[in-house]
Amino acid sequence: MDRRTFLSHSGRLLAAAGLAPRMFAENRMPESNQRRSLSFSNDWIESVLVSAVRNMPVEDAIVVNLSTTALHYRVGGDHGTVLPWKSAMLRRCTLESGETVALLHVRQRTNLGGVALGWEWYGRRNPQFPRGTPLYISLQDEIGDVQLDPVHGFTHETSVSASPRRYRLKLNLWYTPEETDCGIHTGHQFLEVHTQVLGTGHMQKFRENNSETLYEDVPMLPGFTHDPFFVVGDNGSFSYPWHRYYAETDCIWMAVELHPL
Repeated sequence: MDRRTFLSHSGRLLAAAGLAPRMFAENRMPESNQRRSLSFSNDWIESVLVSAVRNMPVEDAIVVNLSTTALHYRVGGDHGTVLPWKSAMLRRCTLESGETVALLHVRQRTNLGGVALGWEWYGRRNPQFPRGTPLYISLQDEIGDVQLDPVHGFTHETSVSASPRRYRLKLNLWYTPEETDCGIHTGHQFLEVHTQVLGTGHMQKFRENNSETLYEDVPMLPGFTHDPFFVVGDNGSFSYPWHRYYAETDCIWMAVELHPL
C-alpha cells in the first residue's frame, strides 16, 4: 500500500470512529444569540444578556449596547443603529448584528416596591449614606472584560492619549420611590453611565455638594442612557463632578460600570 492510499484509508477510518482531526476549530465563530438571565432579573423586570447578536427578533424591550461597536437593527425596510454604550426602546424589531446587549422588559408594575424586599438598602453598605433615604440596589452581575479608550468609546471624540485600557464590566439595578434625593456625591473609582428602565428621573451635576449649585439637569426617561459625567485626563485618570440621581416618580434604572483592571 503506497503512502497516499494509506493516508486516505486511515482518514476514513478515523472519521468513521469520530476521531478525525478538527481543522480550523480554533477559528470557529461563536454561536449566535447566546442568552442568559442577568442575576437581577425578577418578577418585575426581565433582564437578559445576549452575546454574538445575529438576526434576533425583539418583541418589546429596552436594548442596551454593551459593546465598543454599533448595534444594527431593522424593522421592515427601515434600519437603525444603537451606538456603543447607548440604548433604545425597541418593539417588533430584528437586531441584525452586534456584540453584547442587555435586554430589559418591564413585566409588571403592580406592587413595584416589592423589588426592594429582595434587594439591599444602600445604607447597609455605605455608613455615610443618609439613614432616611429609601434607595435599594440589586445583586451585581459581572459581565466580563472590555478593552477601550473611554474618551473615544463613550464620546466618539478623538482621544489625546488614544491608549486603550482593560475594564471589568458590571451591571446592577437601582430602585427608589418618587421624590427621592439619592444623594450628591463624587469620587467614583470606576466609569459609569445609567439606563432608565421605569419611571422618570434626573441625573444632575452640581458645582458643590449643595443642591442650590445645580448647573446641569438631564431628564431620564425609559430607554434612555445619559452621556458620561466623568472627565478623562491625558494620562487615563478620570474624575467626576458632584452629581446625583433624583427620582421624580418611582424609578428603576440600570448602572453600567467599567472598573479599571
